[in-house]
Amino acid sequence: MTVTSRTIVRQGIAVFFGGSQYDSIAKAYRGSGPLLSSGLSTVRAYQPKRTPDPDYVIGQAAGRGMGALMVLEMPETRDEVLTVGQIPASAGGQRHLIYPVTCHVFHMAHEAYAEDAEQDVDELDQAIHELIYSDPTLGGVCYQAGQNMAGIRSLIDPSDLWKEITVTHFRVQFEAEVQIVI
Repeated sequence: MTVTSRTIVRQGIAVFFGGSQYDSIAKAYRGSGPLLSSGLSTVRAYQPKRTPDPDYVIGQAAGRGMGALMVLEMPETRDEVLTVGQIPASAGGQRHLIYPVTCHVFHMAHEAYAEDAEQDVDELDQAIHELIYSDPTLGGVCYQAGQNMAGIRSLIDPSDLWKEITVTHFRVQFEAEVQIVI
């Protein structure tokens, strides 16, 4: 039987976006992902209790003044057994697992103009979409992501200004699909 699990898929997605440099103390992938040049500094497979400020900017070019971190959410599993005729699933059937994924992206900017921060958010959102399209297997963790009728969706919340810091939250949502032989 081919083995997969929510944990394997979640960790694989975190590596895909965050790179292979894992900080076991922070429990995060930091400063090495393919979207580092687009401002994504840290990826967390699970929601942390605390988010230190360096998570937003670790690995960013000096003077960039802004950066982002991503936290993955997988709120559901859809599990379908696929069999042919009267053959029981245990005798060679397949399972189709669908994991709806939400990438919560938190962007923080120390910029003179909020418009510059928002442009950076737009560009990071686009870079996330392009990365998924460049490898819909998310590094081999699934057979397709964002390729079904649901596609890839983004929702960008209005920014908050807090003592000259522009903070924006946005979500990128897609479904990661896995098929296994049982």
